[in-house]
Amino acid sequence: MSSISFIVHLHYGTLEEMKQEGWRKRMHFLTYDLAQEIVERTMKILKTNINVMNDKGIILGSGERERINQLHDGALLVLKNGESIEIDQSKATEMKATKPGINMPIRFGNQIVGVIGITGEPEKIKNYAQLVKMAAELVLEQSFLFERFQWKQRMQSEIVNQLVSEEGLNEAWIIERAGFLGIDLEQPRSVIVIKPLDRLENYGQKIIRTIQYELDKTDLIGVTLTNEIIILKASTEKTKRELSQFLKRLQKVLDGDLLIGAGRPVDRIKELKTSFDQAKRAILVGSKLQPDASFYHYEDYRLEAMLVKTALDEQDKHTYSFYEKLLDKGKKGDLVQTLEAYIRENGELNKIAESLFIHRNTLRYRLEKITELTKKDPRNIRDLMELYTAKLFHDIC
Repeated sequence: MSSISFIVHLHYGTLEEMKQEGWRKRMHFLTYDLAQEIVERTMKILKTNINVMNDKGIILGSGERERINQLHDGALLVLKNGESIEIDQSKATEMKATKPGINMPIRFGNQIVGVIGITGEPEKIKNYAQLVKMAAELVLEQSFLFERFQWKQRMQSEIVNQLVSEEGLNEAWIIERAGFLGIDLEQPRSVIVIKPLDRLENYGQKIIRTIQYELDKTDLIGVTLTNEIIILKASTEKTKRELSQFLKRLQKVLDGDLLIGAGRPVDRIKELKTSFDQAKRAILVGSKLQPDASFYHYEDYRLEAMLVKTALDEQDKHTYSFYEKLLDKGKKGDLVQTLEAYIRENGELNKIAESLFIHRNTLRYRLEKITELTKKDPRNIRDLMELYTAKLFHDIC
């Protein structure tokens, strides 16, 4: 069991238990922190003490901190009867840890999860007692929704990390987890990698919340251990155009120092790792070749990505050292610029000379010089591929 699945299991139980009982019932609705938050929010408006008790009648939050962890008899009566009670001074003296006031049940759905009490003479505070109860239930609901969002996000992150990891993939387990989230994994998807240039923890949650608004219900999002944000984007027959539009929206709404890469769409779960690797290579290559681009499709850099991979896999790291001679001997980088123009203009000499603002004879001289220094002739397709591979290796790696 992975560390993430252990956390999910520990907090919510097994998937089967969540299905049978409903995972919301397994939540500890009122914690000390949440109870004190309700107290502090309410007391900013009301100039009287507020107590929040759990479903056992224990005070979890109070404007009078010394009362925390005491048993509140008034709360026990509310929990027993399921309705609000008013306690005047005479009744309060007969009850434990209780002062005059109104105590009301805090409900979540059809369940009483705690009690909120307002200290004061009932006749003076009854006009706004119901508002206090509503405010407490609203805070509780917000907390529940936020925790559910975090739970869903953790589950999605675990699924995403499993799908793009090097380790053995348990397809049945992954499909079951995704199905619990209402997501069908067995449809074509592209992997999108978002790589923040700054440390992700500085604004990671903000990025993820922003992205959530752009995702479809069938998409998945997660964060890797290396702080990359991964989106498994459901694909359609119009994938390339729709994916480009989606990436443009992402770039616009994120508006930060980010690199975005997209792998090719794949049909099978086991192929998502390949699409993930492609997206990362698209970023690696594309950000070097076109640093001003908004995002990088692997399909646009497939050749370059393959050549870089070939260079990286080469055992002898001096294989491409011949390219360095162009850097050493070329005046002001003119030989490198000539090679770049030759590649860019597909070997058309007139266009190359025009783009470099040189005479064709000068161009011929430079090409001969490249051949002399590297023993690779750019006019030979095989040698040109080696020159291009060496250039990419130097520029990217």
